[in-house]
Amino acid sequence: MTFPLPIPDFLRRVLPPGTGVLLGISGGVDSAVTLALLRALECDVQCVTFKNFCYSDEDAFTDKSCCSLEAIDDARRLARSFDVPHWVGDVERTFRENVIEPFVSDYTLARTPNPCLDCNGVIRFPELVRLADRQGCAFAATGHYARISGEGSEARLLRGLDPDKDQSYFLHRIDSVLFSRLVFPLGWYVKTQVREAARQLGIRVAEKRDSQEICFVPDGDRTFLFDQVSGRDNKALLPGDIVDRTGRVLGCHKGLIHYTVGQRKGLGVAAPDPLYVLELDLAERRLVVGSRQELETLTVSGDDFIAAVPDFPTRWDRNDSESRFGGGDGEVVMSIRHRHAGARVNKWVREGDRIRVDLAEPVDGAAPGQGLVLYAGAMVLGGARIISADR
Repeated sequence: MTFPLPIPDFLRRVLPPGTGVLLGISGGVDSAVTLALLRALECDVQCVTFKNFCYSDEDAFTDKSCCSLEAIDDARRLARSFDVPHWVGDVERTFRENVIEPFVSDYTLARTPNPCLDCNGVIRFPELVRLADRQGCAFAATGHYARISGEGSEARLLRGLDPDKDQSYFLHRIDSVLFSRLVFPLGWYVKTQVREAARQLGIRVAEKRDSQEICFVPDGDRTFLFDQVSGRDNKALLPGDIVDRTGRVLGCHKGLIHYTVGQRKGLGVAAPDPLYVLELDLAERRLVVGSRQELETLTVSGDDFIAAVPDFPTRWDRNDSESRFGGGDGEVVMSIRHRHAGARVNKWVREGDRIRVDLAEPVDGAAPGQGLVLYAGAMVLGGARIISADR
């Protein structure tokens, strides 16, 4: 078949005709166009969709979820339309243990977790590669907007070319030993190209909306979360004082579980200037608020650090002319959320799985539980879970 977009030379080189590829598909436009591209390259494609939930038990998992029964049906029809085999991989138990339960636990500890990071690092990509091995496939692929550059031991994770869709932030916790087995074809395109390609190919899901929510919390409805933690003896569920940095009481909050660092709306406190959540003080059940300027920080610390490049240095300083990362020449920056362009890094110190990053320019909204990701140019260097920000 003919693919309506130019195919990068890198993809043609690593995916010659007959290459076995296991594609994880969700039934959306991105995985559909990825499948079309792989078929245009004459790869031997097989498809899998992961079942993350017990749908009969969880009313929250509606057709708005990217992992719903409707999405699985869309994926099955998509695979059939390209005449490739498709099956459903049941990861329900490990997903609950490694994603949902830590997500709930973090909220009760007054953190703001990002379950996509755990899912990609612990479940989705290890399982994709395991299944690729079982099926005799050389690569596992998804429709993520990121890139793998290089082959074998030289394989590195890079940002996608579309700055508005780049998803490398969500992929930074993948074990680097898997990079040589992964391919992200859409990382070389922008979303508008992908939509137009889907239209030209006559793909039935060409206009299907993107999934923006956590898959088990569709539309941001956290009723599921509150149902999970109700009845627990935990301070995060109890109301308490809203205070400023001096300790002055400004109002009353409804439970720290409802808030996150950087939040501005829904505080229920009147003030001459906008107020932002600065800290969730679980010990004293206090919600600390202040100005946007008070939210800024030049130092962020994290734990559970994972390196994405070999020989990641325990200490790095931007003034050290010898500090280079192969294939990642360019400004070293740290991102603290998806679509955050990044702040320039002055230096870092890593001790075991902990890292402290000092910045050349402030960031705001560094929320404990979220990820911090280090980049050199487009290349991912590694990342950690935010535990604190000095303000």
